[in-house]
Formats: sequence, C-alpha cells, structure tokens
Amino acid sequence: MKNIMARTMAAGVIVAVAGTSSAGVEVTADFASAYVFRGATFNDGFVVQPGIEASGLGLPEEYGSVAVGAWGNFDVDDYGGALEGSEFSEIDWYASYSLPSFVDGLDLFVGFTEYTYPTAASVADKEANVGLGYEVAGIALGATAFLGVGGGINGNAYYDLSVSYALEVTEELEVSAGVLVGYADPDAGEAGFNDGVFDLAASYALGGVWSVGASVAYIAQLDDAVLVDVDKGGTYDVDVVGMLSLGASF
Repeated sequence: MKNIMARTMAAGVIVAVAGTSSAGVEVTADFASAYVFRGATFNDGFVVQPGIEASGLGLPEEYGSVAVGAWGNFDVDDYGGALEGSEFSEIDWYASYSLPSFVDGLDLFVGFTEYTYPTAASVADKEANVGLGYEVAGIALGATAFLGVGGGINGNAYYDLSVSYALEVTEELEVSAGVLVGYADPDAGEAGFNDGVFDLAASYALGGVWSVGASVAYIAQLDDAVLVDVDKGGTYDVDVVGMLSLGASF
C-alpha cells in the first residue's frame, strides 16, 4: 500500500529504444517519519521504503506505454510494540498501462497491484485501478478509482481527486505543491470522504542519473465516522509525515 507521499524522483537519463517509446529503470529509496496510506497509519515511526520500476519495455509509442515495479516498506520502529521492527512488513508488485494520448496533455491509464505481507498470515490483497490525468497551464489534475478484487480488501472501493503544481526554479531544482481528497466505499462499513492530503516537495537533480528530494505532508481526517481515530479502534493516528528521498534513473 504505497505511502501517500511516495513520488517518482526527477527523471535522469532515459535509454531510447529505436522505433519504440522510451525505456528506462528507476530505483528509489524513501526515508519517512511514518507510514501512512489513505489516511490510515501503519507505523507512526521511522520507515525505509525502497522501490524499483521499469518502463517502456520496447512497446511502440503508438500503442501507449507499460510500467512494472515493486515497492516495499521496511519498519525500523515497531509502532509501540504493535509490529516487529527491523523487517519488511509489506512488499507490493504492480503493473500499469497508459493508453496512447489522443488529446494533448491527457493521460488515461489502468493498473493492478498485489499487496503482500511477509510477516503476516494474511493472504495477499489485490487491487485494480483506472484513472486519468490532465495538465493545463502547468497545473496537473488527476482522478483515480481503485477496486479491491482479492484478499481482505475484496469489494472495497476508493476514489481520489488531486491537483498539483510544479515550478522549475532552476534546471536542477523543482518545487511542487499538491492537494488530494479521498473517498472510501468499503464493502463493510460506512462510506464517505476519508482523507485529505496537502503536501509540499522539492527535488534536485545531481547530474544525469541521481536525484534527491524532500517533502512534508499533512493528512486531514475528513469524516471521523469513515476514518476513525486510533484511540476509538480505528487507524487515523499520524497527521504529518516528513520524507527524504534518493533516486536514480537509467
């Protein structure tokens, strides 16, 4: 369940494949003050979240683009004894397909994620998603729908709307701000507006391959009957998450 603050670092050198869409591999490592996903706190302490993604994969540009990747959460802290520290609690595997662009600035995509839990007895969760993004005047708009299709999240739905703006301060430095609103519709439980996120981020390219970044996000509880406080048996606990990131693109 990717951290709400997980973000792709600034692009580095991308290997061009003749006659196809660009292909590349990106490796990231995020060092975060907590692990929060869709408003729910999975660890209120320090975590390390590595990821790797391959894109392009030789698909001709007129057919769209494909990306596959893996992402993990390594718990350094133990959330007050609620989980084991110093081990991976989650490893996710995902794939996405972006359709060819029919309208300038418009991106349509579908994807699938399998969430696995190495230290838990629970079976893997499976989730499909479909969404769109549109950029106009430097403002990026997005909408995505997620549907659980297996495991403990089967039948659960989640929808988000987002808007962000990125400013290129220099050729190497970019700063951005974004807002996301999430709506949860669980198979069992109350549906409604779940979480709201406001984040600020900066990334700096270190040459053609490496980049570093920093971000901070505030996570708001939009409806305490949907996203319930942890002291009332729910999962809403941490409302601010800070992150330092390192990335490399090949």
